[in-house]
Amino acid sequence: MEYKKYEYPSFNIYTVKTNRFKTCHMEIIFKDEVKKDNMMTKVMLSDIMTDCSAIYPSRKEVVKKLEELYQASFYGVTNKVGDTFLTSFVLSFLNPSYVKDKTYLTEVLKLPFEMIMHPFINADEFDIKNFNIVKNRMHDEILAINEDISRVSVKKTLEKLEGNTSSKLNILGSIEELEEMSPKKLSEAYTELINTNLCDIFIIGNLDMDKVANLIYKYFKNPVIKTKEINLYIENKTTKLKKYKEASKFLETNLVNIYNIENLTSKEKTVTFYFYNYLLGGGGLNTKLYQLLREKNSLCYGIKSMYLKYDNLLMIETSINKKDAKKANRLISEAMKEMSEGKFTEEEINSAKESFIFSLNLALDNPAGIINNYVFHILDDLPLIEDRIKLIKDITKEEIIKVAKKVKPIIEFILEGDETNGNN
Repeated sequence: MEYKKYEYPSFNIYTVKTNRFKTCHMEIIFKDEVKKDNMMTKVMLSDIMTDCSAIYPSRKEVVKKLEELYQASFYGVTNKVGDTFLTSFVLSFLNPSYVKDKTYLTEVLKLPFEMIMHPFINADEFDIKNFNIVKNRMHDEILAINEDISRVSVKKTLEKLEGNTSSKLNILGSIEELEEMSPKKLSEAYTELINTNLCDIFIIGNLDMDKVANLIYKYFKNPVIKTKEINLYIENKTTKLKKYKEASKFLETNLVNIYNIENLTSKEKTVTFYFYNYLLGGGGLNTKLYQLLREKNSLCYGIKSMYLKYDNLLMIETSINKKDAKKANRLISEAMKEMSEGKFTEEEINSAKESFIFSLNLALDNPAGIINNYVFHILDDLPLIEDRIKLIKDITKEEIIKVAKKVKPIIEFILEGDETNGNN
């Protein structure tokens, strides 16, 4: 693969030239700091801006155009990555070498920028019909979250974090916030996105990348000049362990434990802590947490740990009976202690290495996977996949024990189920 960077006054284009795939993949990524009052609007924007435009005023017409472009796809994605909010527009299309039409590359690359630069806005308002379609979709998605005990308990736990941290924030917001949205507010959010958000473009495929860069520069008139740096990482406060309990409408009980991770080095953030989390509870049925709570004590319905890298947090989520919460917490503490004491085998480490390398090799077989790695290589200096595989092979038991000692408990939250409800 051949990597290349094209610098323009208001954006950069990062290219990956490879002949491994029949399709090409492009991501147009707008970056901004996380702000509580505009995340929901950006989620709506990414949706409505890929549903319609001034040129294609309905989703039906967008789909028709994509079909004409040999079943290309175009959609929006939003992500909160630590203290940064990413609004991405994603285009996947057939490699032009398989198409007889010589104008195909121009037409397919022009489409996303036509839609981004010319949204369906009249009199400073988005089209009401398309607005309502997007609003109704979001309404259903928010309701779906509120019916999922896992997502509810995680959301409530993160809200208990100390200070004014963006780790607390949920990008979808609430039904009440959604009802306050209007076509005019969404139009104002579009103006802010275009005029203030930094932008980078990533593309992979077997393409003449010089030609691609020239076409993008021709059709994308982004006015934002880079004058600020975007910070990904959130430094959450390390406090004494605080315990919370709340009743819920659900039958089951969920236990969520949050830990702060202190002073990780670059390698520990990128590689070592993933191994620690994998062995602890992120690796499936053979992890320490699963074996201790589920296999040996038949205590939980499910348990998993999650490394929230850009929040500098570790989260453990356990689904249990209400009466078992105290014992579950004791066993989780025991598992954490065993990790810091090195009570895991070289065989387990080698199994984890094989699993990680297998996953990364799968990513190399997917244009989107390669681009995702390249995006974070640029945003966060994440090693490219080939280099990460080399780092993984060199991980030692001593390195894993070292990061285990940097984990400090800060929150224990129990969302108690109404177990009598199931007997009614």
